[in-house]
Amino acid sequence: MTVGEKIRKFRIDQGYTQKELAIMSGLSESAIRNYELGNRFPSSEQLEKIANSLKISPYAMSDPNFDTYVSVMHALFALEDQYGLHAYRDESGVPQLMFKDKGHDSSNMLDNIGTWADMYQKFRNEEITEKEYLDWKAKYPQNQNDI
Repeated sequence: MTVGEKIRKFRIDQGYTQKELAIMSGLSESAIRNYELGNRFPSSEQLEKIANSLKISPYAMSDPNFDTYVSVMHALFALEDQYGLHAYRDESGVPQLMFKDKGHDSSNMLDNIGTWADMYQKFRNEEITEKEYLDWKAKYPQNQNDI
């Protein structure tokens, strides 16, 4: 989901028009419209104004990055929304991640993660070298059908 699509989603979820969000954030209605359409990209300052107006974290709308734990958490939240990733604790209380079936996207994701798990296991079992494992990751997906 693009930043513009996220802005639109959160705006609509909270029942605001583009004009209302523009007024609340101190931006123009055309700026909000262009962000949502993907014609323009908000600066970090503008994104923060929009997020503050919607009373959400700017991380919830920005493109995922992995510079902080907070941004990693929001990337995981995006995976929950798109692919059904969920966090839970196992019997001993250790946090775990799993994908619950959310339809086609979830099944495809599980297949791809299974392929990754198989390659990682081969590396751990010394069936392939670290270089072979890193090359596999760098070239993934090798088959266009996996996209």
